[in-house]
Amino acid sequence: MKRAVCACLALLLALSVFVAGCGQQAAPAPAPAPAPKLEEKKVGGTLNILVMPGYEEAKLIKPFEDKYGVKVNAKIYPSSDQMFAILQAAKPGEWDISTPDTPWVDKLQKADLIVPLNEADYPQIKNFYEPFQKFDQCYVGGKMYAVVSRWGYYGIVYNSKFVDKADVESIKVMWNKKYAKKIVLFDWYLPNMGMIGRYLGYAAPYDVNATELKKIEDSLMTLKPSLAAIAATNSDTIQALANQSAWLSFGGEWLQVLLKEQGHPIELSLPKEGGVSWTEALVIMKGSKNPEAAKAFIQYVTSPEAQAILAWADAFHATVPNKEAGKILKKEQAALLRMDDPNLMSDMLKRIATRKVPPDEAAWQKIWEKFKSK
Repeated sequence: MKRAVCACLALLLALSVFVAGCGQQAAPAPAPAPAPKLEEKKVGGTLNILVMPGYEEAKLIKPFEDKYGVKVNAKIYPSSDQMFAILQAAKPGEWDISTPDTPWVDKLQKADLIVPLNEADYPQIKNFYEPFQKFDQCYVGGKMYAVVSRWGYYGIVYNSKFVDKADVESIKVMWNKKYAKKIVLFDWYLPNMGMIGRYLGYAAPYDVNATELKKIEDSLMTLKPSLAAIAATNSDTIQALANQSAWLSFGGEWLQVLLKEQGHPIELSLPKEGGVSWTEALVIMKGSKNPEAAKAFIQYVTSPEAQAILAWADAFHATVPNKEAGKILKKEQAALLRMDDPNLMSDMLKRIATRKVPPDEAAWQKIWEKFKSK
Protein backbone atom coordinates (compact mmCIF):
# COMPACT_ATOMS: atom_id res chain seq x y z
CA MET A 1 0.00 0.00 0.00
CA LYS A 2 2.80 2.41 1.02
CA ARG A 3 4.64 1.57 -2.26
CA ALA A 4 1.50 2.25 -4.38
CA VAL A 5 0.91 5.64 -2.80
CA CYS A 6 4.52 6.62 -3.49
CA ALA A 7 4.11 5.56 -7.16
CA CYS A 8 0.95 7.67 -7.58
CA LEU A 9 2.62 10.69 -6.07
CA ALA A 10 5.58 10.27 -8.40
CA LEU A 11 3.24 10.14 -11.47
CA LEU A 12 1.35 13.27 -10.41
CA LEU A 13 4.61 15.10 -9.85
CA ALA A 14 5.87 14.15 -13.34
CA LEU A 15 2.62 15.33 -14.99
CA SER A 16 2.70 18.66 -13.17
CA VAL A 17 6.24 19.29 -14.36
CA PHE A 18 5.26 18.39 -17.96
CA VAL A 19 2.24 20.76 -17.93
CA ALA A 20 4.27 23.57 -16.43
CA GLY A 21 6.93 23.07 -19.08
CA CYS A 22 4.41 23.46 -21.90
CA GLY A 23 3.23 26.89 -20.80
CA GLN A 24 6.25 28.50 -19.11
CA GLN A 25 9.68 27.88 -17.69
CA ALA A 26 9.65 25.23 -14.98
CA ALA A 27 9.74 26.48 -11.39
CA PRO A 28 12.97 25.82 -9.54
CA ALA A 29 13.08 22.57 -7.62
CA PRO A 30 12.39 22.95 -3.92
CA ALA A 31 15.40 23.14 -1.61
CA PRO A 32 16.36 19.80 -0.08
CA ALA A 33 15.13 19.21 3.43
CA PRO A 34 17.76 19.89 6.11
CA ALA A 35 19.63 16.87 7.34
CA PRO A 36 18.38 15.56 10.66
CA LYS A 37 20.35 16.85 13.64
CA LEU A 38 22.74 14.23 14.84
CA GLU A 39 22.32 13.14 18.44
CA GLU A 40 24.93 14.53 20.89
CA LYS A 41 27.79 12.09 21.23
CA LYS A 42 27.69 10.22 24.53
CA VAL A 43 31.10 10.21 26.20
CA GLY A 44 30.21 7.68 28.87
CA GLY A 45 32.22 6.48 31.84
CA THR A 46 32.66 8.23 35.16
CA LEU A 47 34.04 11.64 36.12
CA ASN A 48 35.53 12.24 39.57
CA ILE A 49 35.49 15.91 40.55
CA LEU A 50 37.04 17.61 43.60
CA VAL A 51 35.22 20.92 43.86
CA MET A 52 34.12 23.91 45.90
CA PRO A 53 30.47 23.92 47.05
CA GLY A 54 27.97 24.53 44.25
CA TYR A 55 29.57 22.49 41.49
CA GLU A 56 28.27 19.23 42.99
CA GLU A 57 24.61 20.26 43.14
CA ALA A 58 22.16 18.03 41.25
CA LYS A 59 20.66 20.89 39.27
CA LEU A 60 24.08 21.50 37.71
CA ILE A 61 25.32 17.90 37.47
CA LYS A 62 22.18 16.10 36.25
CA PRO A 63 21.89 17.87 32.85
CA PHE A 64 25.56 17.10 32.16
CA GLU A 65 25.12 13.43 33.07
CA ASP A 66 22.03 13.14 30.86
CA LYS A 67 23.66 14.90 27.91
CA TYR A 68 26.95 13.01 27.90
CA GLY A 69 26.05 9.72 29.58
CA VAL A 70 28.66 10.31 32.26
CA LYS A 71 28.32 9.41 35.93
CA VAL A 72 29.75 12.21 38.09
CA ASN A 73 31.21 11.52 41.53
CA ALA A 74 31.81 14.71 43.50
CA LYS A 75 33.66 15.58 46.69
CA ILE A 76 33.65 19.05 48.25
CA TYR A 77 36.69 20.71 49.81
CA PRO A 78 36.52 23.87 51.99
CA SER A 79 39.75 25.64 50.98
CA SER A 80 42.39 25.55 48.27
CA ASP A 81 45.03 24.59 50.83
CA GLN A 82 43.06 21.43 51.63
CA MET A 83 42.40 20.80 47.94
CA PHE A 84 46.13 20.94 47.25
CA ALA A 85 46.85 18.49 50.08
CA ILE A 86 44.18 16.07 48.82
CA LEU A 87 45.51 16.16 45.27
CA GLN A 88 49.10 15.69 46.34
CA ALA A 89 48.13 12.62 48.36
CA ALA A 90 45.89 11.15 45.63
CA LYS A 91 46.79 8.20 43.44
CA PRO A 92 47.33 8.91 39.71
CA GLY A 93 43.96 9.05 37.95
CA GLU A 94 41.97 9.34 41.17
CA TRP A 95 40.61 12.76 40.15
CA ASP A 96 39.63 14.21 36.78
CA ILE A 97 38.56 17.79 37.56
CA SER A 98 39.14 20.33 40.31
CA THR A 99 38.14 23.96 40.91
CA PRO A 100 41.06 25.76 42.59
CA ASP A 101 41.25 29.43 43.43
CA THR A 102 43.25 30.71 40.47
CA PRO A 103 46.36 31.63 42.51
CA TRP A 104 46.77 27.88 43.08
CA VAL A 105 46.91 27.06 39.35
CA ASP A 106 50.62 27.88 39.30
CA LYS A 107 51.19 25.66 42.35
CA LEU A 108 49.30 22.77 40.76
CA GLN A 109 51.27 23.10 37.54
CA LYS A 110 54.62 23.21 39.33
CA ALA A 111 53.59 20.10 41.28
CA ASP A 112 52.89 18.39 37.92
CA LEU A 113 49.25 17.74 38.87
CA ILE A 114 47.39 19.37 35.95
CA VAL A 115 47.61 19.37 32.17
CA PRO A 116 47.59 22.27 29.67
CA LEU A 117 44.32 23.02 27.89
CA ASN A 118 43.65 23.84 24.24
CA GLU A 119 42.02 27.28 24.13
CA ALA A 120 40.13 26.34 20.94
CA ASP A 121 38.24 23.65 22.89
CA TYR A 122 36.51 26.28 25.02
CA PRO A 123 34.71 28.72 22.69
CA GLN A 124 32.56 30.23 25.45
CA ILE A 125 35.61 32.15 26.69
CA LYS A 126 34.83 34.75 24.03
CA ASN A 127 31.63 35.57 25.96
CA PHE A 128 33.50 36.14 29.25
CA TYR A 129 33.93 39.56 30.78
CA GLU A 130 37.08 40.94 29.20
CA PRO A 131 39.49 40.49 32.17
CA PHE A 132 38.71 36.75 32.31
CA GLN A 133 39.24 36.00 28.62
CA LYS A 134 43.02 35.93 29.03
CA PHE A 135 43.20 35.78 32.81
CA ASP A 136 46.88 35.74 33.73
CA GLN A 137 46.51 33.31 36.65
CA CYS A 138 45.14 30.67 34.25
CA TYR A 139 48.44 30.63 32.35
CA VAL A 140 51.84 29.21 33.25
CA GLY A 141 54.76 29.65 30.89
CA GLY A 142 52.45 30.95 28.16
CA LYS A 143 50.21 27.85 28.25
CA MET A 144 46.62 27.82 29.46
CA TYR A 145 45.99 25.42 32.35
CA ALA A 146 42.62 26.64 33.63
CA VAL A 147 39.35 28.31 32.67
CA VAL A 148 37.72 30.79 35.08
CA SER A 149 34.35 29.46 36.26
CA ARG A 150 33.17 31.69 39.14
CA TRP A 151 34.35 34.91 40.73
CA GLY A 152 33.50 37.70 43.10
CA TYR A 153 35.06 40.52 45.03
CA TYR A 154 35.66 41.74 48.54
CA GLY A 155 34.21 45.13 49.38
CA ILE A 156 32.41 46.23 52.53
CA VAL A 157 29.33 44.29 53.64
CA TYR A 158 27.23 46.33 56.06
CA ASN A 159 23.92 46.48 57.91
CA SER A 160 22.08 49.50 56.47
CA LYS A 161 19.92 49.75 59.60
CA PHE A 162 22.92 50.77 61.69
CA VAL A 163 25.61 51.92 59.25
CA ASP A 164 25.38 55.11 57.20
CA LYS A 165 25.74 54.57 53.46
CA ALA A 166 28.05 57.58 53.18
CA ASP A 167 30.45 56.01 55.69
CA VAL A 168 31.03 52.87 53.61
CA GLU A 169 32.19 54.84 50.59
CA SER A 170 35.67 54.43 52.11
CA ILE A 171 37.50 51.58 53.84
CA LYS A 172 38.21 54.13 56.56
CA VAL A 173 34.80 53.17 58.00
CA MET A 174 36.44 50.15 59.63
CA TRP A 175 38.23 52.51 62.06
CA ASN A 176 35.16 54.71 62.69
CA LYS A 177 34.47 54.80 66.44
CA LYS A 178 30.71 54.73 65.76
CA TYR A 179 31.11 51.08 64.77
CA ALA A 180 33.64 49.94 67.37
CA LYS A 181 33.12 46.32 68.43
CA LYS A 182 30.72 45.82 65.52
CA ILE A 183 33.17 44.47 62.94
CA VAL A 184 33.66 40.80 62.12
CA LEU A 185 36.51 39.48 59.95
CA PHE A 186 36.79 36.03 58.43
CA ASP A 187 39.96 34.27 59.61
CA TRP A 188 42.03 34.53 56.44
CA TYR A 189 44.92 36.87 55.88
CA LEU A 190 44.65 37.26 52.09
CA PRO A 191 41.38 39.21 51.68
CA ASN A 192 41.66 41.22 54.88
CA MET A 193 45.24 42.36 54.43
CA GLY A 194 44.56 42.90 50.72
CA MET A 195 41.69 45.27 51.56
CA ILE A 196 43.90 47.20 53.98
CA GLY A 197 46.47 47.43 51.20
CA ARG A 198 43.80 49.01 48.97
CA TYR A 199 42.97 51.46 51.77
CA LEU A 200 46.63 52.51 51.82
CA GLY A 201 46.51 53.16 48.08
CA TYR A 202 48.26 50.06 46.72
CA ALA A 203 46.76 49.17 43.35
CA ALA A 204 48.41 45.74 43.50
CA PRO A 205 48.32 45.02 47.24
CA TYR A 206 49.83 41.53 46.99
CA ASP A 207 52.93 42.80 45.18
CA VAL A 208 54.04 45.23 47.89
CA ASN A 209 57.62 45.50 49.09
CA ALA A 210 58.79 45.02 52.69
CA THR A 211 58.29 48.68 53.61
CA GLU A 212 54.74 48.71 52.24
CA LEU A 213 53.95 45.41 53.96
CA LYS A 214 55.03 46.97 57.26
CA LYS A 215 52.49 49.77 56.68
CA ILE A 216 49.78 47.15 56.07
CA GLU A 217 50.81 45.43 59.31
CA ASP A 218 50.69 48.67 61.30
CA SER A 219 47.21 49.55 60.00
CA LEU A 220 45.97 46.02 60.64
CA MET A 221 47.10 46.11 64.26
CA THR A 222 45.22 49.37 64.89
CA LEU A 223 42.01 47.69 63.70
CA LYS A 224 42.03 45.01 66.41
CA PRO A 225 40.29 47.12 69.12
CA SER A 226 37.31 47.66 66.79
CA LEU A 227 36.62 43.96 66.22
CA ALA A 228 33.66 42.10 67.61
CA ALA A 229 35.10 38.78 66.42
CA ILE A 230 37.43 36.94 64.07
CA ALA A 231 35.16 34.29 62.53
CA ALA A 232 36.59 30.81 62.01
CA THR A 233 34.36 30.16 58.97
CA ASN A 234 32.26 32.06 56.46
CA SER A 235 29.20 30.58 58.17
CA ASP A 236 30.28 32.22 61.43
CA THR A 237 30.68 35.54 59.60
CA ILE A 238 27.19 35.22 58.16
CA GLN A 239 25.76 34.36 61.56
CA ALA A 240 27.39 37.39 63.20
CA LEU A 241 25.88 39.70 60.58
CA ALA A 242 22.51 37.96 60.81
CA ASN A 243 22.21 38.23 64.61
CA GLN A 244 23.53 41.83 64.50
CA SER A 245 26.46 41.16 66.82
CA ALA A 246 28.42 42.64 63.88
CA TRP A 247 27.39 45.31 61.42
CA LEU A 248 30.42 45.43 59.13
CA SER A 249 32.79 43.03 57.41
CA PHE A 250 35.09 42.74 54.43
CA GLY A 251 33.05 40.52 52.11
CA GLY A 252 31.16 40.22 48.88
CA GLU A 253 27.93 39.28 47.16
CA TRP A 254 28.04 35.71 48.49
CA LEU A 255 27.46 37.18 51.97
CA GLN A 256 25.16 40.02 51.03
CA VAL A 257 22.75 38.21 48.71
CA LEU A 258 22.26 35.27 51.06
CA LEU A 259 21.50 37.55 54.00
CA LYS A 260 19.15 39.72 51.94
CA GLU A 261 17.25 36.59 50.92
CA GLN A 262 16.83 35.86 54.62
CA GLY A 263 15.32 39.31 55.15
CA HIS A 264 18.32 41.07 56.70
CA PRO A 265 19.11 44.68 55.65
CA ILE A 266 22.58 43.82 54.39
CA GLU A 267 24.15 45.84 51.57
CA LEU A 268 27.47 45.76 49.72
CA SER A 269 29.73 48.67 48.89
CA LEU A 270 32.72 48.77 46.58
CA PRO A 271 34.60 51.61 48.32
CA LYS A 272 36.39 54.40 46.52
CA GLU A 273 39.77 52.78 47.20
CA GLY A 274 38.59 49.63 45.37
CA GLY A 275 38.40 45.98 46.37
CA VAL A 276 40.12 42.65 45.77
CA SER A 277 38.81 39.73 43.76
CA TRP A 278 38.50 36.00 44.23
CA THR A 279 38.39 33.69 41.25
CA GLU A 280 37.79 29.96 40.84
CA ALA A 281 38.75 27.97 37.77
CA LEU A 282 38.34 24.52 36.26
CA VAL A 283 41.42 22.35 35.68
CA ILE A 284 41.97 18.83 34.30
CA MET A 285 44.12 16.59 36.44
CA LYS A 286 47.15 14.83 35.03
CA GLY A 287 46.41 11.13 34.58
CA SER A 288 42.64 11.68 34.26
CA LYS A 289 40.99 8.38 33.33
CA ASN A 290 38.30 10.18 31.33
CA PRO A 291 39.88 13.26 29.70
CA GLU A 292 37.08 13.55 27.10
CA ALA A 293 34.48 13.78 29.85
CA ALA A 294 36.69 16.27 31.71
CA LYS A 295 36.91 18.48 28.63
CA ALA A 296 33.16 18.18 28.08
CA PHE A 297 32.53 19.14 31.72
CA ILE A 298 34.50 22.38 31.35
CA GLN A 299 32.69 23.15 28.10
CA TYR A 300 29.37 22.52 29.82
CA VAL A 301 30.06 24.51 33.02
CA THR A 302 31.22 27.53 31.00
CA SER A 303 28.04 27.56 28.87
CA PRO A 304 25.55 30.38 29.59
CA GLU A 305 22.91 27.95 30.87
CA ALA A 306 25.21 26.15 33.31
CA GLN A 307 26.81 29.43 34.37
CA ALA A 308 23.39 30.77 35.34
CA ILE A 309 22.78 27.66 37.45
CA LEU A 310 26.20 27.99 39.12
CA ALA A 311 25.69 31.71 39.76
CA TRP A 312 22.55 30.93 41.76
CA ALA A 313 23.82 27.74 43.43
CA ASP A 314 22.15 26.68 46.65
CA ALA A 315 25.51 26.78 48.47
CA PHE A 316 25.90 30.50 47.78
CA HIS A 317 25.23 32.98 45.00
CA ALA A 318 28.14 34.53 43.10
CA THR A 319 29.10 36.22 39.88
CA VAL A 320 30.26 34.12 36.91
CA PRO A 321 32.56 35.10 34.03
CA ASN A 322 30.15 34.36 31.15
CA LYS A 323 28.20 37.60 30.75
CA GLU A 324 25.51 35.78 28.71
CA ALA A 325 24.42 34.07 31.95
CA GLY A 326 23.03 37.40 33.11
CA LYS A 327 20.38 37.18 30.37
CA ILE A 328 19.23 33.78 31.67
CA LEU A 329 19.08 34.64 35.35
CA LYS A 330 15.89 36.16 36.69
CA LYS A 331 15.92 39.95 36.53
CA GLU A 332 16.23 40.34 40.29
CA GLN A 333 19.00 37.71 40.47
CA ALA A 334 21.06 39.42 37.79
CA ALA A 335 20.58 42.77 39.55
CA LEU A 336 21.78 41.43 42.90
CA LEU A 337 24.89 40.00 41.23
CA ARG A 338 25.44 43.25 39.27
CA MET A 339 25.19 41.26 36.03
CA ASP A 340 22.30 43.33 34.66
CA ASP A 341 24.34 46.42 33.78
CA PRO A 342 27.40 45.93 31.52
CA ASN A 343 28.64 49.49 32.14
CA LEU A 344 28.44 49.10 35.92
CA MET A 345 30.24 45.76 35.71
CA SER A 346 32.96 47.22 33.50
CA ASP A 347 33.54 50.04 36.01
CA MET A 348 33.63 47.59 38.93
CA LEU A 349 36.16 45.33 37.25
CA LYS A 350 38.51 48.27 36.74
CA ARG A 351 38.45 48.94 40.50
CA ILE A 352 39.12 45.40 41.70
CA ALA A 353 42.65 44.11 42.25
CA THR A 354 43.36 40.46 41.50
CA ARG A 355 43.94 38.43 44.64
CA LYS A 356 47.26 36.60 44.65
CA VAL A 357 49.39 34.49 46.93
CA PRO A 358 52.18 36.96 47.77
CA PRO A 359 55.77 35.90 47.05
CA ASP A 360 56.60 36.33 50.76
CA GLU A 361 53.51 34.40 51.89
CA ALA A 362 55.09 33.30 55.17
CA ALA A 363 55.64 36.94 56.19
CA TRP A 364 51.96 37.73 55.54
CA GLN A 365 50.83 34.71 57.51
CA LYS A 366 53.10 35.62 60.41
CA ILE A 367 51.57 39.12 60.55
CA TRP A 368 48.06 37.68 60.54
CA GLU A 369 48.83 35.27 63.36
CA LYS A 370 50.34 38.14 65.34
CA PHE A 371 47.16 40.15 64.73
CA LYS A 372 44.93 37.34 65.98
CA SER A 373 46.94 36.87 69.14
CA LYS A 374 47.21 40.60 69.90
